[in-house]
Amino acid sequence: MRRAGAVAVVAAAGQLEWRMLRREPSTMFAVWLVPVQTLGYLAIFRFGGRSDLDLYAVIAPAVIALWALALMLSGEVIANERDNQSLEAIAAAPARLELVMVGRVLVITLASWLALPLSMLTGWVFFGVPPLLAEPGVFVLTYAAMSAATVATALLFAVFFVNSRSPRIFQNSLSYPFYVLGGVLVPVALYPEWVQVLARGVYLSWSADLLRASATGSGLTGWPWRIGVILALGAVTYLVARGLLALTLRNARREGKLGLT
Repeated sequence: MRRAGAVAVVAAAGQLEWRMLRREPSTMFAVWLVPVQTLGYLAIFRFGGRSDLDLYAVIAPAVIALWALALMLSGEVIANERDNQSLEAIAAAPARLELVMVGRVLVITLASWLALPLSMLTGWVFFGVPPLLAEPGVFVLTYAAMSAATVATALLFAVFFVNSRSPRIFQNSLSYPFYVLGGVLVPVALYPEWVQVLARGVYLSWSADLLRASATGSGLTGWPWRIGVILALGAVTYLVARGLLALTLRNARREGKLGLT
């Protein structure tokens, strides 16, 4: 019964987010920018005589869109509810806040999957990059695992947003460092060793490497356990986020600071 109740909460939150998304398609700004980003990356690689990296330029914008939307939503949910003075009511409701966040971020994450066909179509039409994947099955599994880890990471950031008077400051500062540590465009193996150590603690680095490998068909050794690492990092992140969020809400209720702006 408890599990059914949790699923119902996630589904209801997801339905709410879907309705909001249809009413305000501008929320998907990161997806609508994908064709421009794809053209820019492909132009840079072609100008440098590296047409062998075309698939890198096609995959990177899709990963960026997925991360940007999840990060944006997790912050905007907190900021908007606080501005509307409804954050206290949501926190006081029987439904757990992390389940509400999971439902809403899950919908926007799934909607961000539109970025991949957009980037592939752009590369095909303007630069003749064929929209073909060497190992489509592994690619889809990796993309799904990355999406699940993204939802968990967005929940963790929501904890910091709840504790922040201005979540948008964190939103603006957390994008590009994670693009670099995640090896979204440039493989982590090309980084200095000390950066590689940091990058391997970020699920995006495992995801981006495996997406490129499954797209090109090279470097696929051990792909099942690599997907397992992505899922494990996501699971650990979710458990940490859940614990921290519960602690944050308990302290905020006691001190009466939840709705401060």
